[in-house]
Amino acid sequence: MELTVEYLTQRHSYWVEKLDRAGIWKADGFKPVEIIVRKRCNTYEGLFERKWVKVNVRRRLRDRIIIYRLSEDMSVKEIDDTLVHEMVHQYIFQNNLPDTSTHGEIFRDFMQRINAAFPDELNITVTGEARLLKGTGTKIHKLILLWMNDGGCYCCKIIPSKVPLFVNFIEKNKSAWKIKGYLLCESNDRYFETVTACRKYLHGIPMSLAELRELCKECNIKRVTNQLPRKRGARMKVPMEMPKFQPTPPVV
Repeated sequence: MELTVEYLTQRHSYWVEKLDRAGIWKADGFKPVEIIVRKRCNTYEGLFERKWVKVNVRRRLRDRIIIYRLSEDMSVKEIDDTLVHEMVHQYIFQNNLPDTSTHGEIFRDFMQRINAAFPDELNITVTGEARLLKGTGTKIHKLILLWMNDGGCYCCKIIPSKVPLFVNFIEKNKSAWKIKGYLLCESNDRYFETVTACRKYLHGIPMSLAELRELCKECNIKRVTNQLPRKRGARMKVPMEMPKFQPTPPVV
């Protein structure tokens, strides 16, 4: 489905009326909103924002819904999930409903009621629960897979130019960090577009060995056989700090 402002405007009107008939919100509670389409963003799938703008000599509030193009051919459900999510924010803001946070109790109440009323059409999520972007992409991501003596594993995305540095870093600290082994790998899966790459310190997504094997299958992770050798006489500045192994949440 081609993502255009005209199409989103039609879907916005469609869901305003349909959820009004379902008794979830009131159609007259929606005020004008500007709808914008932008290219893919690694931080957001959609965004509702309210800002002051100057019109002639006066300042007034303008509400906007921004939908980011995840791919060239987004499905209707992908578009609707993101659009209705932002419409909930719009309804809460435009009706001055006092929520506890951005995705607080009122937002979650709307989310649960909408998902329950239209389980086959919508699956609205919040930060930390967003669907993972997966599928073949155009970019090759460099990875280091670690497995520890205690059975835990980590999948670390690495800035390509920093791969030799981190390999050297791991070799020097295998015993101290109780690293059982590691593999240099790569993947072209879109999932890794949302994962923060290691630039200065080593960090990764923690998981079990079974979960790592499943991730390798799902995201087409392949072992790199041609290891990049360190140049003779070259000095490498290695960050002398324990690795910060932290989960990297998917993009909302």
